[in-house]
Amino acid sequence: MKKKSKKLLIIGVIVVVVVVVVLNITGNRKNLTPVQAEEVAITDLTEEVSASGWVQPETRVNITSQVTAEIIEIPVKEGQDVQKGDLLVLLDTVQLQKDVEQYEFSLNEMDSRTEGARILYQQSEEEYQRQKKLFEGDLTSQSVYDQAQYTYLNNKYTYQAMLSQTKQARARYEKAVDNLRRTRILAPMNGIVTFLDAEVGEIAAAQTAFTQGKTLMTISNLATFEVEVDVDETEIIKVKKGQRTKIEVDAYPDTTFNGEVVEVGNTAVVSGRGTTDQSTNFQVKVLFMDSNVDIKPGMSATVDIVTDEKKNIPTVPYGAIVMRSLDPDSLEKAMHEPEKGVAYAAESSSIDNNDTMVNSETETEADSTKESNKEEKKEKKEIKGVFIVKDGKAEFVPVETGIADQKQIEIISGVAEGETVITGPYKTLRTIKHGDDVEVTKKEKPGNS
Repeated sequence: MKKKSKKLLIIGVIVVVVVVVVLNITGNRKNLTPVQAEEVAITDLTEEVSASGWVQPETRVNITSQVTAEIIEIPVKEGQDVQKGDLLVLLDTVQLQKDVEQYEFSLNEMDSRTEGARILYQQSEEEYQRQKKLFEGDLTSQSVYDQAQYTYLNNKYTYQAMLSQTKQARARYEKAVDNLRRTRILAPMNGIVTFLDAEVGEIAAAQTAFTQGKTLMTISNLATFEVEVDVDETEIIKVKKGQRTKIEVDAYPDTTFNGEVVEVGNTAVVSGRGTTDQSTNFQVKVLFMDSNVDIKPGMSATVDIVTDEKKNIPTVPYGAIVMRSLDPDSLEKAMHEPEKGVAYAAESSSIDNNDTMVNSETETEADSTKESNKEEKKEKKEIKGVFIVKDGKAEFVPVETGIADQKQIEIISGVAEGETVITGPYKTLRTIKHGDDVEVTKKEKPGNS
């Protein structure tokens, strides 16, 4: 019996020890923050600016009428090849022909009147010169001389006025002739009719400096295409003429075309002004470097503009970058002694979160403390950094970053290759503090529960 009791006692002690160990391990794990982490890697990085737009021919001309008249003939169809000088639209000429005839009659009349004024002017000039010589020889009176002079000057100015009126009549006539000529709308270049919006019998409105005429058709050169995209104002400063691009046309999901930035807009295009959807963009034109006859004007496309490239640089996932508030002292220490600086910041931040104790004996001292805390809060600055895993703890390290793509970002200084950086989860990165105990877990693959 004694031996059996002894064995039971030993077994009981072992069970108790195991339970205590398990409880300790479990208790410690409750204090560990599960995180995902990756090592700082040396990789190549390409920074891109993405924008969407529409495919357009590099060269295209919108055809409008320069006179208001009825369309009586359209000898071309959409999709038809045309050569420079081909007839595109023929307008009614009856009214414009009458205008030409009317202004021609007016011009002939003014020419005749001007010629009569010239003859009177010439005669009065000769009479004036004759009376002048007689007056200088005391052979005629002052009044006769003055009358000859006044007649001469009057005829002179009348003739000059008639010359001006004749020029005006000639200008009206030439304009009428030009308008009559414009009833035949000709192709300004070789190309294809890519758009046609006109019918025989329709009145074509003239486009002037004050009115926008209707676009009757568009002639395009389909030898080369470009994409017009709108780039957000926050990224336009990165875009330069000559940068290479990758173009994806929605109609060809498995094909990528090479392109080049050929024009960067200098004027902002604001849409949704005064609303919550207001946006400010700049238009950028990207030229296709590959020719493809199957591309059609108006197709939607996405452009990735390569704005910078670097090789063999330290990078971390973009989501690992966090912002933390530091006061001037901590900021200085964080830049030169990261561990001490961040530790100090962690201690001082706990003071900010506590309510100031008010001493009933000296309210003035309490007020002074509040003002001091307010000033300290005002002086805090946001600093960029990452949390690294060191000896099972999270340590905040200030970093300087460079270019980035959609996933990775360059680390210029702060951490080095091989160091383990906390990359998630996102919620944890928002709340984690310097010195927290952490446990690195494997990142779940998409689709796993």
